[in-house]
Amino acid sequence: MTLHHPRELMHTLGFIAEVCNLRREGQLDSAASLRRICAEWGFPGASQATKADAEATWARLGTIEQLWDADRDRAAELANRIFRDCDARPHLVRHGGFDWHLHGMPAGAPIADSLAVQAAMGFVDLVRTDDTSRAKRCADGRCDRMFVDVSRNRSRRFCSTTCQSRTNVAAFRARAQQPQHA
Repeated sequence: MTLHHPRELMHTLGFIAEVCNLRREGQLDSAASLRRICAEWGFPGASQATKADAEATWARLGTIEQLWDADRDRAAELANRIFRDCDARPHLVRHGGFDWHLHGMPAGAPIADSLAVQAAMGFVDLVRTDDTSRAKRCADGRCDRMFVDVSRNRSRRFCSTTCQSRTNVAAFRARAQQPQHA
């Protein structure tokens, strides 16, 4: 069994998750930090992002996070709302080592709209293939990070090995403290 989603889709959803995670964690708090993460992930259109662009982007992240937590029908509703609100204009492009793929907004569109539409387009593929369960939140009770499960059987539960280890150690310690029955 192979993952039927293109690498570009998983890359885009991973980028969107990281933007939301870093913003929620207070590490994405300026136009410079927005420009930096977009450059690191190869997301076009943010090289000239201003403070106003960053603030508009932060305002869109709540709706994007709702996509992550939505069931399939709600994700479709949210994606359609984003497309309407942002006046999405899908078109095929090729750049940065990626073959032909779909962009939702023309070059020069506001970064907030571009980011929201790319998130919605990613979820369109997940909704269409009944695979929204790949968009997850970390199972560690002390972590709320979003991630994309690219495992073959959708079995990944944690955003990182750190969270997985922390949860496993806590469970081991809890078992060790229980009285032993002879």
